Amino acid sequence: MEFKKYFPAIVLSFASSFFIFDIIVDLISSEDGFFHIAIELIVFVAISAVLYFEIKHVKSLGKEIKVEKTKTARLAGELLSVMKEQFLQWNLTPSESEVALLLIKGLSMKEIALVRHVKEKTVRSQATNIYSKSGYTGRHELAAHFIEDLMNEFEF
Repeated sequence: MEFKKYFPAIVLSFASSFFIFDIIVDLISSEDGFFHIAIELIVFVAISAVLYFEIKHVKSLGKEIKVEKTKTARLAGELLSVMKEQFLQWNLTPSESEVALLLIKGLSMKEIALVRHVKEKTVRSQATNIYSKSGYTGRHELAAHFIEDLMNEFEF
């Protein structure tokens, strides 16, 4: 992944190196005229400037990504806190809260039973209790309860 991120900078570095090498060879050999060398020098300076700004841009993007990852982690933690608080308001037991989280994550009843090392019938019973206590009829409504506020920020 790092290679992809720096690929344009690598290409520009090689191009810059080529032009500086070519300029030196042209100056030593004295075969090319002033205009040719001046053009190569202008191209070298332009490539070097683009390389400099490309490296700066990649570094700033890296910093932005770090900030966004931090924000996302914080939001995920806050959402989890909001969910746990709501579970308390609904008077869900710790087991029902765990099942509710797994339902919202999209696990099937069978998968939840396997993860929790209980029978599927137990999970179904807990899910029924969750829906009864929350006033929702299924996992989709349960999940929608928590993401509705997030979705209101986007206009379609």
